Amino acid sequence: MGLSRSSGDFDRIYSPPEPPETARRSRRRTVVAAGVAVAAVASLAFLLFRTGDDSGGATVPGTSSGGPGASGTSGGAVEPVYRSLPPACRSVSPETVRRVAPGGRPEMSGNDTLSYCAYGSRTPTAGGEYRWLEIDARLYPSGTGGTAIDSARRHFGIKWTLAGKVTEERTVTLERRSGLGDQAFHWFKTDRRLPLVTGQIAVRSRNVVITVSYSERTAGEKGLAAQRERCLDEVAAVTREVLRHLR
Repeated sequence: MGLSRSSGDFDRIYSPPEPPETARRSRRRTVVAAGVAVAAVASLAFLLFRTGDDSGGATVPGTSSGGPGASGTSGGAVEPVYRSLPPACRSVSPETVRRVAPGGRPEMSGNDTLSYCAYGSRTPTAGGEYRWLEIDARLYPSGTGGTAIDSARRHFGIKWTLAGKVTEERTVTLERRSGLGDQAFHWFKTDRRLPLVTGQIAVRSRNVVITVSYSERTAGEKGLAAQRERCLDEVAAVTREVLRHLR
């Protein structure tokens, strides 16, 4: 990292032309004057060095020395951010898939900022057991609206707002949740048209928003409380597994 340059111009040391009678000055006076000028330049260079080094070697906002990247904030602080997403289907172990969605075949898609994976078997109207696990991860780069983390916060806030306004499902539980990422909420709901329940967790970690959903056939009103607890436990375990794969 080089020395910081002053934002403004500074006056250079300048000696005006001497009148004709300077020719009569002694050689000794000329040497002394030159020595004074050199000393002044050296003093100025020392002051500029001290000014550029006052940062104590701090990282320049928007850069990083390794690991996750960095995103500058309005206060000049540096927040680490993720630069890429792991494939969602590789973020969950085969053991987890066999437990949560046995027999499910992966369906996946993605690009630089989106990673999606789902495992499921059977349809809710075909009879028999139905289970569906879905993982959606989205990475937000910095943009005109602010930093990458600002973008992720806005998206997470929109998800929370929409969950409170949904009409196609009946919400049983919708609550903020601690202990997962930087922000999180869990949501347990029943489908109004199909005999299904869904447990879902949305979590923001830095500039990534992850949504994990798990659906299964409803156990009926009498078994709803136990089913709620089990479904939310399952999606929490999967969410922690996905978060561990972020780098």
